[in-house]
Amino acid sequence: MSVHISVPNNFPYLEKTAKKHHPMVISSGMQSMDTRKQMYQIVKPLNPHFCFLKCTSTYPLEVKDVKLRVISEYQKLFPDIPICYSWHKTGIAISVTAVALGSKILECHITLDKTWKGSDHSASLEPRELAELVQSMCLVERALGSPTKQLLSCEMACHQKLGKSVVAKVKIPEGTVLTLDMLTMKMAELRLSPEDIFNLVGKKALVTVEEDNTNTEELVEHHDKKK
Repeated sequence: MSVHISVPNNFPYLEKTAKKHHPMVISSGMQSMDTRKQMYQIVKPLNPHFCFLKCTSTYPLEVKDVKLRVISEYQKLFPDIPICYSWHKTGIAISVTAVALGSKILECHITLDKTWKGSDHSASLEPRELAELVQSMCLVERALGSPTKQLLSCEMACHQKLGKSVVAKVKIPEGTVLTLDMLTMKMAELRLSPEDIFNLVGKKALVTVEEDNTNTEELVEHHDKKK
C-alpha cells in the first residue's frame, strides 16, 4: 500500500492505514526528519511491514535538491526497515546511485512520450531508458558484492607475478642478529610475506644468508609467521 506524499503527516490516517496490516510504502516528500521520526513511532508498533521512500516533491527535480545522503541518514535512524528512493529526474545516474547507497525499492515514472502534456511526463522514463536502468541496477548490485576484504581467486595470477617477498638485503653471516636494514622486499617467488618482516628483527641467523635469498624464514631461529 502506497502512502502518498500529501498524507504522511495525517497521523490519524496513517494509524488507520497501519492497522490494516498491509505492507506500506510511505513517501517522505515535503516532510522534516522530526515528522519522519513521529511517523515511524506511530506505524512500527502497529505494522512492522513498511518502508520509507526518500523523495523530493517537485517535477522535474533539480540535482542540487536530490539529497541522496538522506538515504544514509534514514538507514542510521531506522535500521530495521527498508529505505527506498523515489525518482523524479531525467536520466538514470541518480537512481543507480541510490541503489548503490542501499535503496531497496526504486519508484520511477514511466511514459511513452516525454513531450506529452503534464509535469510528470518530462520527468519520466521512456521504455528504452527503463531497460537501461534495470540493467545498470543489476550491474551495480553485482559490483557491490560482499563487505569481506580478502585475496580473491581472480587476483592470484597478479599476486604471483607482482607479489613481494622478504629477502636478505645484504649477505648476513651465520650468528648475526637481524636488524631491519639487513632486510628488504622484492618481487620474487613468494617465500615470506612482507607482513612478517618485523617478526624477523632480533632473530639470529642459523647459517650464512646470501643476498637476495628468499628462504630467510628457514634460516633464522624461532621464527613464527604472522597469523
